[in-house]
Amino acid sequence: FAKFDNDDYVNSIIDAKGVHPGMGGHIGASWTVFYNFISAFTDACDSSPTSIASPDVAAKKIGPYKENGYGDISSEWKEHRDNIREMCLLSGAQEQEASTSLQSPCTYAFMVNRMTSIGTKADVDKKMNEVLTSNTGWKAEGFPIKQPRAGFYAKEPNAHFSLKIDASMETKYMTIMSMKSYGDNFKDTNLEVDVRIERKGDVAAAVTAEAEVAKSSKYEVTGYHETRTSIHVPHKFELPDGGAEIGDSIVVNFRLVSGSYFKIAGLAFCRY
Repeated sequence: FAKFDNDDYVNSIIDAKGVHPGMGGHIGASWTVFYNFISAFTDACDSSPTSIASPDVAAKKIGPYKENGYGDISSEWKEHRDNIREMCLLSGAQEQEASTSLQSPCTYAFMVNRMTSIGTKADVDKKMNEVLTSNTGWKAEGFPIKQPRAGFYAKEPNAHFSLKIDASMETKYMTIMSMKSYGDNFKDTNLEVDVRIERKGDVAAAVTAEAEVAKSSKYEVTGYHETRTSIHVPHKFELPDGGAEIGDSIVVNFRLVSGSYFKIAGLAFCRY
């Protein structure tokens, strides 16, 4: 390589009309690639306190350059760094705004799944106790992986429980995730669900019978099917009277009116 800066020597190898760059071209390409590789790191948005693009970075120290009459390289880089930081802050603010707008659309919700925070019977018990007002015959049981899987189980006839949820947002739908199976213990199982909306500020004596009926609904969920497998099925119901507004309460009574075995693996009270 020592002779590659000698044009006569290079021409004798690749001919005078050759377009392949010499040593200078290779060095320039190497520095260009290296510069842009490093820039990808130093220009990255990073919210951690140890960010490469931190305020401590005064200027890019790539190559033996020096400031000259064509511009102050350090000052130009500082300006560039400030522009990058402003862009990152704006991007962060936009992400925060998007995150806020994508908050959970549910007043109350859980589903037993290893991908969620509810995976054990203790998790189910804790989540249900947030809203339970009474309970007879239902119990959190099961395991995260082996059978039976974690859930809220009824194992006796006429088992029933009630819950009350204060709406923290407009809430229009209720979803019950329950098990369907072919086993003998699932035959003829039927869960009755009675839902009522208590309006904020309502005075019991002033509410007419017609209004009470309009604010309540009954639904039924069965637990048996002929298919030779056990599956979890979501049952989505529209809440009565147009749903609950912020400050209203959703009162739900669950009763096993037929059969003696049922499993609930999730509940959700949501905007949509």
